[in-house]
Amino acid sequence: MEKSSEVQRAEEPPSMNVLHLIDTTGPGGAETVFVELISGLHSAGYQPTIVLRGEGWVSERIRSLGFEPVIIDSKGSFNIRYLLELVKLIRQRDISLIHAHLLGSNVYGAAAALITQKPMIATFHGNVDVAAAERFLKTKFKIVGAGASAIVCVSGQLQDSLNARSALPKHKLRLIYNGVDPCRFGISRASSLREELGLPPAAKIILSIGNIRPAKGYHRLVEAAAKLVPQRRDHHFVIVGHQRAELYGQLVSQINAAGLAGNIHFLGFREDVESLLGQADFFLLPSISEGFSISTVEAMMSGVPVIATRSGGPEEIVKDNETGILVQADSSQGIVDGIERLESQQFTQRLVQSAKRHAVANFSRQAMLEAYQTLYQEMLRPWMHSDEVQTP
Repeated sequence: MEKSSEVQRAEEPPSMNVLHLIDTTGPGGAETVFVELISGLHSAGYQPTIVLRGEGWVSERIRSLGFEPVIIDSKGSFNIRYLLELVKLIRQRDISLIHAHLLGSNVYGAAAALITQKPMIATFHGNVDVAAAERFLKTKFKIVGAGASAIVCVSGQLQDSLNARSALPKHKLRLIYNGVDPCRFGISRASSLREELGLPPAAKIILSIGNIRPAKGYHRLVEAAAKLVPQRRDHHFVIVGHQRAELYGQLVSQINAAGLAGNIHFLGFREDVESLLGQADFFLLPSISEGFSISTVEAMMSGVPVIATRSGGPEEIVKDNETGILVQADSSQGIVDGIERLESQQFTQRLVQSAKRHAVANFSRQAMLEAYQTLYQEMLRPWMHSDEVQTP
């Protein structure tokens, strides 16, 4: 197979076997990064073994890359059988490095690393992954802190939060921003979305991308729409993402009570995000808590003006009034004010040009892959050199 030049091979040539773990099986930001890392770092000589907890979007994407994931069920707070299966797999496949994502997999990966004495990287993707209500959180942090060789945070805010809220060793914390391939965005502007929704060509589309869960703040989006739509009937809010039944039902009830059924549209999960962004007039991130926000970077790379809440990661992506608009988190009026400010075409054009340059320069897939490859080399170097020592 021809090797991509996107990421250069490590200086130490032997192919390294990496075990990849993640908690979830459906689509999302962390899951997208998980797949991108496996794909990009394989081209640099890192051979993946992928363990998933079930079938779903992630397993489909992994198979599309030409890899067959290992499916191991892991129900329960701490599944000893799952841990023993990981340890067995690490030994059978001569794993050199463990890389896990999200709290549950970070705990199992760290425990397996302690047992097998392998280097391990734990990546946290947001504060919601380590919520205060999480059972046995202090114990889980202790396991991760002891077993992980490095702990990656996807934003500086998350790194500060983990520093303040946990006993994780500070010297192990690293900052690596998630990355997006700019070549996928801003190329063409299709015109099918308005037809799909039965909207006139002049309708303004405010697009939000993210699975429907409490941290995404969609109830504030509905409140903002209730304030905005009576004055701007041509404005339509479009939400893309998986729909959790209970919360989705609550949002629909809120929308119907406000008389907004014709102006708020749910598309569910979509694979054509690039096309949808190309048809949006504005992008809105209404989150209450956000670790990073890949969709915000994608919007900036697509040339769509961005309104994002000050919810954690977005403050490190968007420069207020320079590359987008930042508004107070959990504030429907802030969202309304942000949208109204973007009605100025001259102001919006300046934001869009600056945002695209900033996103490509700072949040590219290439930069993310290079940062992780550097970390992989750092973690593997002591083990590789020790293998070179021969017993007389």
